[in-house]
Amino acid sequence: MDNMNVETAASASFPLPKLPQDAAASPERHEIHINITRKAFDGLARQGMLFQQGIHEGSDNALAAAVPGEQARICIALAPDDDKNYLHMAVADWGRGMDLDALQNALQLGSLPTGSDRLNEHGYGLNNALACLTGGSGEWCIYTRSGPGKYYKVSGPFDLTMNVELVDTLDLPKGMNLHWSEPSTVVCVRSPMAIARTMQRQGNRRGTDLASLSAWLVEHLGVAYRGYLELDSRTLEPSAKIVVTVGGSTVLVPPIHVPMMLTRTEHFQVELGGQVVPLTYVYGVLDRLQRDRLIQGGKARYYYQSSQPTQGIDIRLGKRVIATAQLSEIWQREDGKPLSRHNSYNDFVGELLIPELPRGVLATLTNKTGIDRNDPDWDKVFEALAAYPPVKNAQSAGEKELRLRWMKMLKATNPEDDVNGEVAVWPTATRIDVVDRNKSGKCVLYELKAGKGEPLDLYQLRMYWDGLVLSGVQPTRGVLLAAGFAEHMAAMVPLLNALPAPLFPDGTPSAPYNFSLATHAEKQLT
Repeated sequence: MDNMNVETAASASFPLPKLPQDAAASPERHEIHINITRKAFDGLARQGMLFQQGIHEGSDNALAAAVPGEQARICIALAPDDDKNYLHMAVADWGRGMDLDALQNALQLGSLPTGSDRLNEHGYGLNNALACLTGGSGEWCIYTRSGPGKYYKVSGPFDLTMNVELVDTLDLPKGMNLHWSEPSTVVCVRSPMAIARTMQRQGNRRGTDLASLSAWLVEHLGVAYRGYLELDSRTLEPSAKIVVTVGGSTVLVPPIHVPMMLTRTEHFQVELGGQVVPLTYVYGVLDRLQRDRLIQGGKARYYYQSSQPTQGIDIRLGKRVIATAQLSEIWQREDGKPLSRHNSYNDFVGELLIPELPRGVLATLTNKTGIDRNDPDWDKVFEALAAYPPVKNAQSAGEKELRLRWMKMLKATNPEDDVNGEVAVWPTATRIDVVDRNKSGKCVLYELKAGKGEPLDLYQLRMYWDGLVLSGVQPTRGVLLAAGFAEHMAAMVPLLNALPAPLFPDGTPSAPYNFSLATHAEKQLT
């Protein structure tokens, strides 16, 4: 246990006993006095927190400080430093602010969190974030006020005594834009660029320009706070508005939801903290087309990448996403060991929705960087989830389900038709997804894709058509049915239809090609 935790335990929960005078002097019993030194703050910085996790801590504090009944406003501002190996970052909000007592409490190690909002869960968060974002001994500054007038200002690096002064104006780094005027609290740090780059995925941690870094930041914020950023069903307004600025450029952070299709929804109840809590679990197949348009029309680069590090489900507690890409953390093999990540789970995604709960129920790690597995309530939740194991090869499984649903819909619409799936063609027994035939000569071929349709899929449909013609069967239409289509696919269709179709086995001409594209939404397959 480090100095910080020992001191907290000693002063807050487990006071060291006062020994009698003669016992204290006994050679068999001794007193140990716990002292905090500047080294403690360097230790705080060595926790492996990523840059976005430090910003999340500042954003959590800002949301918890929102004025009741008002929409929270948060600005995360980036600005260059004279040294290219550093940048300036600020988290500003327009909430209740802090008076001197609140500021003093916020800067304590392990102070009791104020209020009832579980976004202030641990009492270490602000110091943790400041230490990690600056490297432990770097520069930071806080301006805050609880009403009109002067700001309290306190500046780092950390020391055992921190001086607070009253100032009239904010002295911010050059080029820093807070978007709105008159904030109540501004937390500004000077971060090493090496720390800032941790919000990019490993292997991509090369970008240093602030515009590129801000794009990664928007993605992190949109995922973590999607519950606050989406429209409230009652007010039809988001609970919060978050912007990211770089100089004069301002980007409004959108809510970023799990891009999934062919979803299933399960509802169940778990007893947590002495009450029965309803949980909702939604899971399905990664929708790559949606993923590639997820962030203001652009592609997500950190989350939902169809890869081992990003496979699994998100956990949302109230409006805050507290964990992403959970797989082995939740599910176990039959022998009780954690389920290993494997490429067969790359397209498995989902979200567990937990309602807002009191602080202390379903605890998280400090700074909400993960769930606290020492909390037995999480075991109850995961035992309930065990009934719905992750889907292996979700893309293939999804296409099979899609095929069965489409066949059922065709049969319901045309009961007299002969609708079959996986119809063999060519000597190699290549299988057509669905064939819909009737006695009037209709013979429609369907190639179904759970995700985005690609040019190769259209050529595959042509191969099926040719195979049927060469076996003496005349198709009347070929349809590629997908969630969406790659660029220029629509332009390919008339070009493909203009190509010469093969002859029948007896040498007579067959009908021209008749291919078309259709989406799940158009066919009500969503």
